[in-house]
Amino acid sequence: MTTSWSMPAGSVDRWPDDYERGRPGWPREILDLPGLPSAATVLDLGAGTGKLTRLLVPTFGRVVALEPAEAMRRLLVALCPEAEVLAGSAEEIPLADASVDAVFAAEAFHWFYGDRGLAEIARVLRPRGALVVMWNLPAGPTQPSIAAVEQLLGERGPTREELGADPLDLNTTRYASGVWRLAIAESSFEELRETRLPNPQTLDRDGLVAFFASMGWIADLPDADRLPLLDEVRSLLDSAEYLRPWETHVYWTRRAAGLQNART
Repeated sequence: MTTSWSMPAGSVDRWPDDYERGRPGWPREILDLPGLPSAATVLDLGAGTGKLTRLLVPTFGRVVALEPAEAMRRLLVALCPEAEVLAGSAEEIPLADASVDAVFAAEAFHWFYGDRGLAEIARVLRPRGALVVMWNLPAGPTQPSIAAVEQLLGERGPTREELGADPLDLNTTRYASGVWRLAIAESSFEELRETRLPNPQTLDRDGLVAFFASMGWIADLPDADRLPLLDEVRSLLDSAEYLRPWETHVYWTRRAAGLQNART
């Protein structure tokens, strides 16, 4: 498997702002799970706008954030200047062999769990280094109700089967299928451990509109279609604040002892 992710065609450079404003962040407890020392060097792989990076920076000694999209990197640098921000992908990590103590992948691992990505992750990890991957999934209805918005977008958008994800939230079939688990099981990593953490998110009306604007199928629409659709979404939201109950699914493992670091 190789990565097929790319910036949305419609909103392009405006998409990172919607992503940053609308997408949920991550629970602080994630950082304690792999048992890393505070002096650790960690890599945030597919860092996006740095929602996880901003938790990593005050916690660990050195934080490297790797992000392939230039528009995302620009916002990441502005929001988290303390991190070392690099261009690159999971299949081509611009770091030396055995140079990091942990690799974190937040809402990204389903794009690069194939042999090449896992081999590169293993290469840059030190012996017994940790791999931590995570996803945010809906854990209940938004309050107050946004049923009218969901009905509108359900009628206008692609089906789950067509999209490969739920068109209204972050539940990608790449994650739900569990195929990425098999990839780890057949690689140079130990058995996965896992937990789930509550991760409620509070958004104002514009933040909720930004969340929907960050959905790939909407972001791909040309302005002539996308902007009127988002105006319709906004017109159906009349509360000042919305609570979205996400649940973070976290998985972690370690690089097997005795593995030789080598670029494939």
